Amino acid sequence: MPASHGVRAGRAPLLLALGLAALSGAVLPGCPRRATEVAYDLAERLPYADRWSSRTVIVFGTPAAEPQLTDGFYREAAPAEGDPFVWSKGEAEIALLFDAPRARAAVVDLAPYKGVKAQTAEVLLNGASVARLTLNDTRYRYGFALPAAAQRPGDNRLRFVFAATASPADDPRNPDRRQLAAAFYGLVVGEAADATLQDLLARDAPRPFAVAKTDGVPTLVEVGPSVVRYAMRLPASAELAFTPDLHPGARAAGASASLRVTEESQPGEEKEVWSAVLDARSASPREVRGALPGRAGEVVRIGLHVGPGSSSGDGRFAWGVWRAPRVMGRPGTGDHDRLRPSPSEEERGRADALRAALGAPNVLFIVLDAGRADHFGAYGYARETSPNIDRLAREGVVFDHVFTPAAYTLGAMSSVWTSQYPDRHHAEVSFSARLPKDRLTLAELLGAQGIRSAGFVSNTIAGAFNGFDRGFSEFHEVWREQATSTADGLGRTVPPWIAGQTAGRFFAYVHFREPHCPYNPPPPFDTRFGPDGPIPRERRGACGPGTWIIDVNQGRRALSPAERDHLTRLYDGNIAFADAVVGQIRTALEKAGLLEKTIVIVTADHGEGLFEHGWIGHNVQLYDESIHVPLIVRVPGGKGPAAGTRVSAMADLLDVAPTIADLFGVLGRGGSDRAFQGRSLLGLLGGAAEPSPRAVLSRTVWDRPRYSRRDERYKFIYDTRTGEEELYDLAGDPGERANLVSSDPLRAAWSRESLHHWIASVARATSAGTVEPAALTREQCENLKSMGYLPADVKCAD
Repeated sequence: MPASHGVRAGRAPLLLALGLAALSGAVLPGCPRRATEVAYDLAERLPYADRWSSRTVIVFGTPAAEPQLTDGFYREAAPAEGDPFVWSKGEAEIALLFDAPRARAAVVDLAPYKGVKAQTAEVLLNGASVARLTLNDTRYRYGFALPAAAQRPGDNRLRFVFAATASPADDPRNPDRRQLAAAFYGLVVGEAADATLQDLLARDAPRPFAVAKTDGVPTLVEVGPSVVRYAMRLPASAELAFTPDLHPGARAAGASASLRVTEESQPGEEKEVWSAVLDARSASPREVRGALPGRAGEVVRIGLHVGPGSSSGDGRFAWGVWRAPRVMGRPGTGDHDRLRPSPSEEERGRADALRAALGAPNVLFIVLDAGRADHFGAYGYARETSPNIDRLAREGVVFDHVFTPAAYTLGAMSSVWTSQYPDRHHAEVSFSARLPKDRLTLAELLGAQGIRSAGFVSNTIAGAFNGFDRGFSEFHEVWREQATSTADGLGRTVPPWIAGQTAGRFFAYVHFREPHCPYNPPPPFDTRFGPDGPIPRERRGACGPGTWIIDVNQGRRALSPAERDHLTRLYDGNIAFADAVVGQIRTALEKAGLLEKTIVIVTADHGEGLFEHGWIGHNVQLYDESIHVPLIVRVPGGKGPAAGTRVSAMADLLDVAPTIADLFGVLGRGGSDRAFQGRSLLGLLGGAAEPSPRAVLSRTVWDRPRYSRRDERYKFIYDTRTGEEELYDLAGDPGERANLVSSDPLRAAWSRESLHHWIASVARATSAGTVEPAALTREQCENLKSMGYLPADVKCAD
């Protein structure tokens, strides 16, 4: 089939055997098309793709922009529809990298916060004032010069100083307490002589990288010269579909543009699979759709290139449009970045059967703070640190691959109780942030269904100060009541409480401080695994400022091999100390006749680094020693899976609340079906086949954290503050030593895009300025179904 009129076909047609298939949904005679669905919506994924431009282009609100936002910006969840953006404070600073000083110019895309009238801003480059802007009341683009005299080689700082801020909390119905000055959408910096910068100031000019929707169909707009590259795992029967066109502004200017598609299956080997030159005389655009080379599951990178229409032109108005760009695939074979596939029918059936067999059990939920999985005997540790917990494991079920969503207690326990990711239940996470009152907790759900609950905590972070007592029938801050935060306080509190629970079902939560720092177990646990030295006892009674741990972490002193060995022995002694009290709690259950009426769950909120990667403690790293936690479930004998069962399916702490709610038969009630992001593990406990491979998301503390994406084999770590990336093949490098970002760039790119897509999908919506998605008309709905954006069985409303 020939190319569409007015389009010059490339040397390597996308659909090699059939040429270009024109018109949306066209099927060539004799070639029936198998049912397909959208595996990758390339317009929707623009914020997470790799973008290159001949100019410096910052698209605010995208992950790639974060390392350049050095001061004065709030992190935002991407809006449901519309362009991404970030809110600024009264002053906001952006980092720019210049090879050498020379005359440059900039275009900034801003909107003042609606609560500020007659907003103005002074713009400074490296402290020198270069512009004064008077902002319109709505979103607008402003151009200004960046004189060479104000620049320096390397790092440059562009600072906006606004005249005023206002808070959404000025409306008493809005709990948002931030002080906002303006929304930043985009910044373009180029040579002062680049006429395209002036073109971008026109009212009908596009943004350099943007997504628009027409009749519900997404369209990607590029200002060339530029490339957008998407890394993906090919679905079965992979096809690329798009409709190429010029932007209306380029047509009006009588311009032309070249559009090209490339595929990269080997690093550095981009192969052109389609190309065309479009100009104002080109006929109405027609859809291009054809097979992508490569096998299902292979990681490839697709590039959408826009450039000048001819080598002799000046390149102005090289504004390309890709209407409905998408990769199609056989249903169920695409990598949709699903953090949590829905439970199968088998899982639901097995869960129902197990719940019926159990009758009406109690649930005892035990958390060891900072308990890394690989230091428990049940997970293969050589030292006998946890004999009582190991006994529970031998009698119950061990989940081998469970991870925390947050490498710090506040985020982790908030996720345990709400079954939500930290980016959903907290905005700017800090150690003093309380759990938001509008987040449903497990204790509230159980209490509303008449189930008695009690909490016992020895870590102040896990208590009432951060709102974790909400919903409990009774809540004991043992560190306060017993004047100690060590395990023996729980040993004096929990067993007597258990002795009184002879009637009615209960849910009990017991949170140990151990093995968390300070690594200072009492005798005999201080010498359980070796001599008590060389770290002096007086240096290890705390872990805050001025301690030897802080000195080591900040590089002020070295950690000798003997000290590191002692550190590990003390940490193990802390586990053994807590384990002994777990044994006392088990004994109390046995004496009260409750052990065989109670499901016992043991886990940890996060792990602990013991200097494997140059750090002691947690909060800041995402290697497995910090995020891999135990999960052991003992079901009353004879009523559940065989003793000693091990489950290799990946899970995380968001699954705890749905599992416990499922055990009590209340999962889905009280809005939990909408609020909980985790999934019940009860079906797996009941012996269901393990679900298809999945991955888990974890993060560190503070508002610009590190994130990690970990699946069964690979881990990818991304630092939002610096843009630093790490990729590890855990099959051959379980210690996470060999960073593969440079040697395996395609997998690194795919991991990065997948991670960033996840982060956006789990975060809560922007508090101020969120745009609600528009409802689809029936015609729009049917059109999206025809292109594979919506499943064929979706019912379109009248």
